[in-house]
Amino acid sequence: MDRSTPIGRAVAGFYLAFEAVDDSDRLREAANSVGSRQTPESDSRSKYLALATAITNVEKIRRHAARTLRDIAATASNTAARLTDSRTGLPSDINDAINAAVRHESVAVCQRAVGMINDQTRLVLNLDEVTATMSVDEWLASHRLAD
Repeated sequence: MDRSTPIGRAVAGFYLAFEAVDDSDRLREAANSVGSRQTPESDSRSKYLALATAITNVEKIRRHAARTLRDIAATASNTAARLTDSRTGLPSDINDAINAAVRHESVAVCQRAVGMINDQTRLVLNLDEVTATMSVDEWLASHRLAD
């Protein structure tokens, strides 16, 4: 997993939360099965459904953000090529303006994606009483994933 980007760090934090909650649930189920023959299967099912939904959502968000960033870059490249072909009367800093616009749009896409992924991380952290007490920022910082 690429942790060099804000989206990559958010996704890594989500998967670490997913693993922590999943492992905690499995340990609790194992301990409960030693003490009694009955396990609260409906709780486990609803937790696994929530985990599956969250992982599906995170992957959709990640793919959509990557596609949007590629589209922004392609549009900027096409615009720059068209402007280069018709250079007459254009300001000399037009490429700087295009690059600034690309950066602005890319940052907005990344911030939105990170926020949406962090919302899914929050949902996952809430599934376990130990991780529910941590904020997403604390979770990410504790795993060296904070910006």
